[in-house]
Amino acid sequence: MVGYLCGHCSHAWARPVEDDLDVHDIVRVDLPDRTLYGDVWQVEDDRVQVRGPGGGLLWVERWRVILY
Repeated sequence: MVGYLCGHCSHAWARPVEDDLDVHDIVRVDLPDRTLYGDVWQVEDDRVQVRGPGGGLLWVERWRVILY
C-alpha cells in the first residue's frame, strides 16, 4: 500500500502498489516535482522503466506507478 497525506487539509488515503504491470501498459508516474505519463518498457521487482511523451526512458520506483 502507498499512503498519501494532503498538506493542505491533512486528509489521508491509501492505494495498492501495482503488481500486474506489463510491457507497453499505459501508466502515470507521480514524481516529487512532476507527473509523468507514458508506457512501460521494462519491469523489475522494485522498479519500472517508463518511456515518456518525449521518448526518453526513466527508471522509477514501482510504488510511484499507477496503471491506466
